[in-house]
Amino acid sequence: QTLKDHGLDVLPYIKEQWAILCRAHIREARWFYGGQTPTFDEYIKNAWISIGSLGGLVLLCFVEADSIVNQFPNCLKDYSQLFYWSSLITRLSDDLGTSKAEMERGDIPKAVQAYMIEKGVSEETARNHVKELISNSWKKINEEILDNRFSRAIVNLSKNMARTAQCIYQHGDGFGTSTGVTKDCIISSILRPIPI
Repeated sequence: QTLKDHGLDVLPYIKEQWAILCRAHIREARWFYGGQTPTFDEYIKNAWISIGSLGGLVLLCFVEADSIVNQFPNCLKDYSQLFYWSSLITRLSDDLGTSKAEMERGDIPKAVQAYMIEKGVSEETARNHVKELISNSWKKINEEILDNRFSRAIVNLSKNMARTAQCIYQHGDGFGTSTGVTKDCIISSILRPIPI
């Protein structure tokens, strides 16, 4: 539809995002099967991509093509910082909520464990560090928003991706093994919004 309406062929962008995501998953598979523990920085450099948010944001941009068609490919060039910070919040929120269960299943160390191993600190200290990174990432998103380079649609897509991740994972794994808290939060947000 984007090609028809705007003359923009989105297929190369979609292919590129799939290739980037696959490379990130292959890197994690190599760590897993090689019994390797990445450094915290190595993990973060890969994990913000492997969470899949970047590809999701790019795809959502095409849905919003009416408001951003004039900004392609510049808004995707070098993975805009807005997309990076949003994806990082998504990854770190996921790691805070799911890393214990994933480690019990034998997965590779997540941000919390990678930081614990590298720095020799307690889990609580590592979790606090990850929470601080999330807070700093929100500050970076706000800086990007103030820079005003992107359409309101792109800004909202990025903010809402990060907000959703924090909502889903704030009480643990609200996606895979939800205890009902996430469902209650969604119902409250959609069906029982706060009156203004």
